Amino acid sequence: MNEERLDKWIKRYEENNYLNGSILIASNEKILLNKGFGMANWEHGVPNKPTTKFHIGSLSKAFTAMSIFQLHEKGKLCIDDSIGKYLLNYPQGEKITIYHCLTNTSGIPNYTSASDFWSTTMRLPMTLHQLLDSFKHLELNFESGRKFEYSNSGYSLLTAIIEKVSGMSYANYIGENICLPLGMSNTGCNDGIEIVEDLASGYSYWERPIHSAYADLSFPLGAYGLYSTTADLFRWSQALVSFQILNEELTVRMLTPNLGSYASGWAVSDKLGRKCMHHSGDISGFVSNFLRFIDEKVTIIFLSNMNVTPVTHITQEMAKIIFDEHVSLPIPTLPINFTSFELVAGKYFIEDDHSKILDISLKNGELYLTVPKMYGVLYKFKLVPVSHNASKTTFITEMINEELIFNHSLSGQIISMQYKDFNEKKCIAFKTYSSK
Repeated sequence: MNEERLDKWIKRYEENNYLNGSILIASNEKILLNKGFGMANWEHGVPNKPTTKFHIGSLSKAFTAMSIFQLHEKGKLCIDDSIGKYLLNYPQGEKITIYHCLTNTSGIPNYTSASDFWSTTMRLPMTLHQLLDSFKHLELNFESGRKFEYSNSGYSLLTAIIEKVSGMSYANYIGENICLPLGMSNTGCNDGIEIVEDLASGYSYWERPIHSAYADLSFPLGAYGLYSTTADLFRWSQALVSFQILNEELTVRMLTPNLGSYASGWAVSDKLGRKCMHHSGDISGFVSNFLRFIDEKVTIIFLSNMNVTPVTHITQEMAKIIFDEHVSLPIPTLPINFTSFELVAGKYFIEDDHSKILDISLKNGELYLTVPKMYGVLYKFKLVPVSHNASKTTFITEMINEELIFNHSLSGQIISMQYKDFNEKKCIAFKTYSSK
């Protein structure tokens, strides 16, 4: 592996302020990098460190799955039992097994996909049982076990089963049966009330960092409610493959995909032609991605507190470098003097999708790009001019690695624009000129 090449790539991304969070890279169980980037708290100027704690969103599901398999190993439950055996009076509970919930094949509608969840429900406190009541009478989307469909609802049911069978709260079970034995002292379940030392704040972006939409943390629990650090998650990764807290037979079953690539709390699939166990997370300004290439013993963990940071793409690019594959370096953020902003500003329609509009606006002598990202949410990024000649002008965006090249006539009129997003996907766009 070319560590010098990796260092150069990370340095350029860091210089361009494209990295926000904490990144750990390990090879053959040796940590090559564990470093914080950007701000843990913008209001108080607190930088991210290797020890900064982050909400890990759906990376929590792997901990929930481990808890269920541990209880199976102890004979407290069987993963092939129906959930109705433990959650009495749950509608159709006799048809849905614990394993269906573990592998997202239950057919139970995902409560976070409800039409009013993002606008209303996620901001309201709920007990776990109130949460279960909110979806338990809904019709199944399909017969349990027949299809894969990602569902936070299933993992909320597993949380309730863990609490019922163990006689402990979910947070206490995780603490005593996973974190304590593994020395993961910086991992836990955050209810949003207790103060967690060194916990980052979550952000979004509109011209500059802004607060993310508020999410109440009383009910995410086993679906997406944990916080951790990169170092703790690396210990977690090592413990899984060395069978420290679960025997080998059950670990293999836990990490064996059921339908498609989803196993129990983990996806297991080929990435870059190599077998990889992985999962991503997303909650209230925090995004994360975890890759472990099993045969190569390479682990990459990126925990971010800026929700526009494309952690999935960035971790894959880092994996390419480790495996000596080609990656591109971003253009350096070296602004040039450019004043013809009025000629560039306007709305641009995508050549192959006229319904998608890129809006470039002028504000206080600066250009901004407004563009939809994940879930169709709009974000607004400042454009930095980095090169200009008689036929084209190139801008890059702040905060994420995107590039806009404007082709123009000698009179300055825009002929076309090439937009390259952070995935290096290119499209051609044309400015809309109003007819007079």
